[in-house]
Amino acid sequence: MTFIIEATKDDHHTADIRFSAIVAVILARKLSDDGFAVSIRAPGGRVYSADQFNLLLTSKKLNSQGMAGDG
Repeated sequence: MTFIIEATKDDHHTADIRFSAIVAVILARKLSDDGFAVSIRAPGGRVYSADQFNLLLTSKKLNSQGMAGDG
């Protein structure tokens, strides 16, 4: 699965690709701590904002498409 981390701060924009939700969240949180506005796009296309990153770490909430499920 591919996770795209997008971060923006002032005039700087970066996009990184990670193949693990855990690694994507670690990078996204580091960027957020550095003052970037960060989001993660999951393989199914859903975009997670910083306050939703924990949803990516709950494997039971992700189906095979990387989308959060209902339970």
